[in-house]
Amino acid sequence: MKKFFHIISNHLLMAKYFFKFAPAYFIMSFVFCVYVSFIDMLSGAYSIKYIFNGLSEGKTFKQILLFLGFVSLAMIIRHILGAINAEYLSAMGWVKVRAGIRKLIFKQAQNMDLVYYETPKFYTDFVWAASQADDKMGEMFYSWNVFVARLGDILFFGGFMLVTDKMLILFALILLVIRLVFNTLIVKRRYKMHIEAKPHERERDYLTRVFYLADYAKEIRLSDMHKMLFKRLKDTMARIWRINDEAGKTISAYWVVSELSTGGILDFCIYLYLCFKTLVTKTLKFGDLASLTGAVWNFAYRAGDFINVLTDMSEQSLYVDNFREFLAYKPSIEHQNGINAPTTPKEISLKNVSFKYEGADSYSLRNINLDIKPYEKLAIVGYNGAGKSTLVKLLMRLYDVTDGQIIMDGTDIRKYSTDSYRQVFGSVFQDYKVFAGTIAENVEMDFADDERRSEIENALLKSGFSDKLKILKKGIDTPLTREFSEDGVNLSGGEEQKIAIARIFAKNCACVIMDEPSSALDPISEYKLNQTMMTLSEHKTVIFISHRLSTTCMADRIIMLENGEIIEQGTHQELMEQNGKYADMFLKQAEKYR
Repeated sequence: MKKFFHIISNHLLMAKYFFKFAPAYFIMSFVFCVYVSFIDMLSGAYSIKYIFNGLSEGKTFKQILLFLGFVSLAMIIRHILGAINAEYLSAMGWVKVRAGIRKLIFKQAQNMDLVYYETPKFYTDFVWAASQADDKMGEMFYSWNVFVARLGDILFFGGFMLVTDKMLILFALILLVIRLVFNTLIVKRRYKMHIEAKPHERERDYLTRVFYLADYAKEIRLSDMHKMLFKRLKDTMARIWRINDEAGKTISAYWVVSELSTGGILDFCIYLYLCFKTLVTKTLKFGDLASLTGAVWNFAYRAGDFINVLTDMSEQSLYVDNFREFLAYKPSIEHQNGINAPTTPKEISLKNVSFKYEGADSYSLRNINLDIKPYEKLAIVGYNGAGKSTLVKLLMRLYDVTDGQIIMDGTDIRKYSTDSYRQVFGSVFQDYKVFAGTIAENVEMDFADDERRSEIENALLKSGFSDKLKILKKGIDTPLTREFSEDGVNLSGGEEQKIAIARIFAKNCACVIMDEPSSALDPISEYKLNQTMMTLSEHKTVIFISHRLSTTCMADRIIMLENGEIIEQGTHQELMEQNGKYADMFLKQAEKYR
C-alpha cells in the first residue's frame, strides 16, 4: 500500500507541473477522455441493445430515429472537441510544458555547486533529467489520459453490464487480477533492465556524440583513434544487447502466460456463459446478447489497457524518483545568503587550507597558509597537477575548503552571500568558453544594454580585439559561431581568448584572477596583454597562473606549488637567487626561448 501511494505521489507531482504550465490543455484533455468513453458506450453497446430490443418490443421508427439523432449529435460534438483539443490546445500546451520543464531543470542545474559536476551520480541524474524529461512527461501525460479514458470505459461499460447481468462483473474482476499480477512482474523486470543498461547507454551516447562533434573531428581524421572508438562502441552495444536479451526472454514469457489466461481461456468462459443465458435459461434477449458481447469485449480489452497503463505508471514512477532526486540536490555554496562582501580590494588570508575532491584518496591542497595583500600582483606557478587551479577556485568559492578557512577583510568568506562575494572577482580560465550569442553578450556575460556598449567596446580594445572588431560589419552585435546564424563568425583560439579576457575589463571588480590567460596568444600579443593588464589593474588585486614564466617577472610576489603545498615564495629576483625549483623551471624555459 505504501508503494501504491508513492506511485500516486510521483504522478501527482508531475501532474502539478503540467497543470502549472498548461492548465487549459490539462483540464480539456481529461474532460474529453471521459466524454469519449461515454460516447463509445452510448454509440456501441447501448445503441445495439436499444435498436435490437426496440424492434422486438415494437418501438416506432420515429422513436429509433430520434435516438439515432441524439447519438449523432453527441458524435459531432465529440469530433469538434477532439479537433480543438488535438490541433490547438495540444500544440500550444506542449510548447508551454516543454519550456517550463526545461526552465525547471536548467535552473536547478545552475544552482548546483561546481563539485556536483565531478560526481558521476549527479551527472547520471542530470543527463537523464535534461535529455529525457520532455519524452517522459509526454509518456506520463499519455498514461494519464489513457488512465482516465479507460477508467471511464470501465465505469460506463461495467455499469451497463451490471444493470444487464451482474455475473459478468465477476469475470471482469478475475481478468483484472490476472493482468495486474503479471504486469507488476513485467514492470519490475523492465526497470531492472533499464538500471543495468543505463551506464552502458551513457557510454554509447558519448561514443556516438564524439563522431559528430566538431571538437573531435580533426583528431579522429588524423589518427587511428576511430578504431579504438569503434571497438568500444561495439563492446558497449554488445553489453546492452545482452542485458536486453536476458530481460526480453523473461518479459515475453510473462506476456504469453498473461495473454493465454485472459485473452484465451477467460474470453471462452465469458462467451459460453452468455450463450447459455440466452439459449438455455432464456433470461437474456437477443438484443442483450448482441450488446453484451460487444460490451464484454470492450470491457475486457479496455480493462486490459487499464492494467497496462497502471503498469506503465508504476514504471514511470520509478523514473520520477530519479527526477525527484535531481530536484532534491541542495547547494551548500551557490546563491547562499549572508552579509555583502566589500567592493574594494581587501586582504585575503588562507589559514591552514586543505582540500580533497569527493571520493579522492589524497588531498589536492595541504596546509596552505597565504596572505594576499590588497592591490598585490601575485603569480602562482608549478607543474601540472600541483593544485594551482584548485587554489583559485577555492579563492572564488567555487569549492569550499575541506579543512582550514579563507578570510577576506577579517571575515570567513562563507559568511558572505555567494553572489556578492563572486562580484569581488573578475576571472578568465584556461578552459574558457564562448557562447552562441553576440560579441557584446559574450563580453557582458549577460544581456548587453545600450548604455553598456561603450564599456564593452573599451574592454575589447584593452584585450587587443579592436583590430578584428574593425572588420566586422555588425561590430559588437556580430553573432559568434554559425550554429544558429549564417552571419555568425567563427573566431580563432587567440581571438576567442581575447573575448574572454575582455570580460575582466568590462566587469567592475576588486580582484582579477587569470588562469593561463594568454595560453592561446602569440608571444607579442601575450606581452602586450600583460603590460595592459598590469597597467589597468593598478587599483585591483591580481592573481594569475602562468606556465610561461616570463610573465611572472611582472608579479610583486610568486608562489610555487608542488604536490598541493607551497614550496617557495618571493619575488622573481629572490627566487632566482635561492636557485631552487622555480629557478630551475625558469632557466629551462629560458633555454628553450634562446
